[in-house]
Amino acid sequence: MLIWAICGSALAGYYFTQYSIYRNEYTALVTGFNSLSQAMGNLSNMMESLSLRVNLLINYGNGTLVWYNNTAMPVGSTAFTAIMAVAKVEYRDYGQELGILVTSINGLASTFSQGWFYWYVNTSNSTWISPEYSCGKYILHRGDTIGFAYESFSVWPPPPPT
Repeated sequence: MLIWAICGSALAGYYFTQYSIYRNEYTALVTGFNSLSQAMGNLSNMMESLSLRVNLLINYGNGTLVWYNNTAMPVGSTAFTAIMAVAKVEYRDYGQELGILVTSINGLASTFSQGWFYWYVNTSNSTWISPEYSCGKYILHRGDTIGFAYESFSVWPPPPPT
């Protein structure tokens, strides 16, 4: 009985020591995870402040509409840099005053009768607006929706991209 009591006490002491060690490790792990989670949250907030998300539509003029929703762009990006981020684009830069003219998106090039127009959605009334300036001059805002449409020059103004 004495041997059984000594063995039982030794075994209980061993398991209590192991429990204490693992409990301390678990507490340290939880504390570290919470610190990391908080740091990641701060990093996420910092990255969000340096970037914005926009929705981008490409209308190929044949019924094909391709959306790039929630596209991350750096703050200060333009409609031109947004289309460059999601598609293969060819363009002509006519300088500071006239700006950039997109001449081809994903291999669909402008012709003498059709070309690429860009639009943005006016958030106050949800209507498409065709700016009177280059896509390289339109500065994006958080949540903007912009569209590039392949349209005929014969209709003026060209219809919205959707």
